[in-house]
Order: sequence, then C-alpha cells, then structure tokens
Amino acid sequence: MTQEKSAREELEHWSAVDLDSAEDARQAARLVVDFEAHPEKYMDPEDVVSPFSQIVGLFQQPTAKEAAITLRAEALPSLLRLYDARLREWRKAGPQEGYDSAASDLLFVLKIFAMYRGEEPLQRIIDAARIPLAPDSYMWSTVLSALANAEKEAATHVASALAEPLPPEFIAVALLDMANTLAREHGVTSHPFDTAKGRELLRSFLTDEDPDHFSYAHSASASLPFLTDSREFFTLALEHPDVGVRMEAAWAAARGGDALAVARLQDWSKDPRTRKRAVTYLTELGLQPAPVPEKELPRLEAMAEMILWLEYPTEFGRAPDHIEVYDHRRLFWPPTKDERDVWLFRYRYEEEGGEPEEGVGMVGSVTFALFGEATADLPPEDIYALHCVWELQQEGDERAPKERTIQEGRKLLGFLVN
Repeated sequence: MTQEKSAREELEHWSAVDLDSAEDARQAARLVVDFEAHPEKYMDPEDVVSPFSQIVGLFQQPTAKEAAITLRAEALPSLLRLYDARLREWRKAGPQEGYDSAASDLLFVLKIFAMYRGEEPLQRIIDAARIPLAPDSYMWSTVLSALANAEKEAATHVASALAEPLPPEFIAVALLDMANTLAREHGVTSHPFDTAKGRELLRSFLTDEDPDHFSYAHSASASLPFLTDSREFFTLALEHPDVGVRMEAAWAAARGGDALAVARLQDWSKDPRTRKRAVTYLTELGLQPAPVPEKELPRLEAMAEMILWLEYPTEFGRAPDHIEVYDHRRLFWPPTKDERDVWLFRYRYEEEGGEPEEGVGMVGSVTFALFGEATADLPPEDIYALHCVWELQQEGDERAPKERTIQEGRKLLGFLVN
C-alpha cells in the first residue's frame, strides 16, 4: 500500500467482500490503521462515496465471530480516534444547511459503536446525543435500534444516561422507540419517559396534528403499557386521527386485559386496510382474528397484502382511497415454476386539486406495481405478462428476455400473442 492507487484498490476490494475469518479481518484492520495515519492516500477529488465512509463500512463486513473480535481489537481504537477528530472538525465548522455529509458520516460511526459496544463507544453515543449531533436525523433511529438489537444491558445503560434530561427533536423519538423495545422484548421496567418531562413530551406527540409527525404518536402509544399511569394517554391515543395510532393504543389496552380493545382489533382484522397490522397485534397477544367466511379469506388476504405494499414509505406511504379486484385466476407462474393463485388489484389515489393517480398491482408471487406500465386500460393477461418478465429479470433468470414486453410475457405464460 505504498502508492495511492494500491491503497484505494485495497479499500475497494475489502469494502465489497465478507470478512469471514480472523485473517480477513486483520487485512481490513490494517486499512483502518493506515487510513488514520495516511488519509491522503485514499482521497480523490472525484470521489462519490467518501473513503472515510468506506473505512467505517468495513466494520459491517464480518460474518464470523472471530472476524468481529479481531476487528474490534485491532481497528476499533483507530475508529474512535478518527471519530473524535471528525467530530472536532464538525463542531468547529458548525452544522450545515441541507444535507450535512460530515454529520452523516459521524452518525454512521455511531451505528458501528452501537454494534460493537464497550464503554468508550457507548459514551460517544451518549455524548453525541447531548451535543446534540444532527438531532433531526432519522439515522438516530438506526443507531439506537442497532443498540437495542445488539445487547440489552448496553441499550439500558444508554437509555438511563439519556433519561434526564431527555434529548431534543428526533433523538427523543428514537430513544422512545428503543425504550419501548427494551420494555416489550426484554422486560426492562424502567422507562425513561415515565417522568414529568417524559410524559409532557408524550402528550405533545399524541396531540400533534401534523400528519408528518403521526409516527411520533405511534411511538408514544407503544409506550403506554410501560408507564405507571397512562389513562390520560389512552384517551388521547384512542381518539387520534391516524388509525395506526389507534391500533397501537388498542394493542396496549388489550395487553392489559381490556376486552373492548380486543374487539376493536378483531374488527380491524376484517378490514383489508388494517388486517395485516391487526393480525400481528392479535398474534402477539395470543389471540385469533375475527372469523371470516372461508371463501372470502383469500381475497381479503390478497387485498391486505397489496395495501400493505402501497403503504410503504418508498411507494405511496398510505392506503389507497379506492381499491378493487381487477382479476383473479389460478395459473402456472414461470418465475416460481408452480401453479398458484394470482390477483390484480386496481387502486386509485385522490389528489386534492389534481388528477387522481391510478394503477394496477399484482399479488400472488412478488407483490409489486409496475408504475406507468401496468395500467387499468390493459387486459389482465397483458399485466400478468409484464409482471412475469419483470420478476424473471429481477431474479437474473436465464429465461428472462432482454426487453420487458407484453409479447414476450404472453409467450412465457402460454397466452395467445396479439
């Protein structure tokens, strides 16, 4: 690694492979140490991804315990020093308007600290929340959820350290989610929001009328079973305009034995817009969803699956205003090489002051909607044909044609080609 090119090539290589042995981890650790001593060897004015981010990413590469142990012993001390130096630079320059790449890099390191833990890494997380570092960044949720998933004791230590005073902005929401996880999944009885200030913050989440903040109310509702007195909050949550918040509150009440809350969850399990979440809550409680006539169940399940997909933040982010079955049939599906039931659903989103947005999605194999391609003016056979080709292409199947066309898909499905 005496030349700039070789150092960069080494980094590119180890950034793309699993570290499945101590020796592999040792090679990656040498890069981290070398980067600390000679960062200029890894720099290029045309970089799209910063070499610092790639160096940090190496700590996510271990797939074997001995590799993680080696990386912790031989490279984590360098990462701690790199983080401290970057943090000093960030504090000197001050937060940047818009996308703050330096803060993003620092939060990425905090995620690694959450994964590797230890006294010094955990203290860096606590200190960063106190500064606060990028308090409006959703990356804080990733940092603290990684900590909760890694080790109960470490997460409890951080939650306790941040309880008084509670951190500001989205860091508080991420802390609330972590505390809820610790209480629900690990039986931790001390909740950092079960204080006067914490309850005040929960009340503000539950009464915030901004739809962009309804997820905060959802998190507040999830905390209700773990507070010493939550009657006031149950009332607010059960009357919240967002059905997800009301369902979370009903789960919390049902957890405490409220029969009416159980009935509400079972009613929601009959509605395709809420079925998936309601069934998840009821299953967690050891209860059954409301009975549905056997002949109606497949349609209900399929429509619920389509709605859940449309609700993803990367899609529409909410349930459609209208959805109906466009087609249902049983056919041989080439991507899965079996016969199965497949469904097409036509959906519509009303746009205030504009044209509604319509489309058709498929359920039965990979739930998906080919926006702009699968439209309601096409016959069902053409839409199945497009989905069949798309799915084969996604899998890299040798049967996939180079171009996604209706004609090629019809051939694969055995439909008549127009």
